[in-house]
Amino acid sequence: MGAKSKGLRCRSRKRLSKHPRERGMRGLSSFLQDYSVGQRVAIKIDPTRVETAPHKRFHGLTGTVMGRRGSAYVVEVFLGDKRKTIITGAEHLRPV
Repeated sequence: MGAKSKGLRCRSRKRLSKHPRERGMRGLSSFLQDYSVGQRVAIKIDPTRVETAPHKRFHGLTGTVMGRRGSAYVVEVFLGDKRKTIITGAEHLRPV
């Protein structure tokens, strides 16, 4: 038996835990939300879907949708003076 993982995704999940009244999966409307190219979105990581989550440093930032890649969205965010491109699922995005 190996030691328990202390990796990035494990730590990220603890910090981004939900409030007890908001626990569980979000409604279907959040997964079916369609964002158009050029639309501004807020990145709020949903800890119930860690597989498609962006890095925790992008949590709380606002970006612009640049396109689609399969069922995911390509979002452009400015981190300081650098332009970053994030590929993430719709469940981690909110319209602004």
